[in-house]
Amino acid sequence: MKWSDRWQLNISYKKCNVLCLSNQKKSPQIDNMIPQVDSVRDLGIIMDNRLRFDIHINQIVTRAHRLANLIHKCFTSRDSSTLMRAFVTYVRPLLEYTYCVWSPYFIGQVTKIEAVQRRFTKRLLCCCGMQYSQRLTKLGQDSLELRRLRLDLIFCVQDIVWYD
Repeated sequence: MKWSDRWQLNISYKKCNVLCLSNQKKSPQIDNMIPQVDSVRDLGIIMDNRLRFDIHINQIVTRAHRLANLIHKCFTSRDSSTLMRAFVTYVRPLLEYTYCVWSPYFIGQVTKIEAVQRRFTKRLLCCCGMQYSQRLTKLGQDSLELRRLRLDLIFCVQDIVWYD
């Protein structure tokens, strides 16, 4: 508060939150002017006070399932390549937006995210009765987990080259 007065910066306390990152059950007392929260959204990513992204992953998976269902419902064409192109254009960006920040490392989270593409490809006419890996091969796609791994490697190599 003194800092903002000294620098003549007006702070809108109604728009501010305090997120205490701690493993302790009891968090430290903070000034009453700014409310303390258990999770916060920043740049579209929801993070909780234990630096876990469960809420964020649940929300994006729910939105992705809805969009995938809309693609199947609204497109009159049943051409697999057209439907897959719509999936890649509209759904996959939701599942990959800023993944390097919230990248899932628990098996349950990885399975939940992969379930969106698994379910979408299962409903395509050309892929009836096939296993998930066979469906991806037939459609010329990679699993979302493999895509994240590949993009992580590219991200790391770019950082190394950039710093050299």
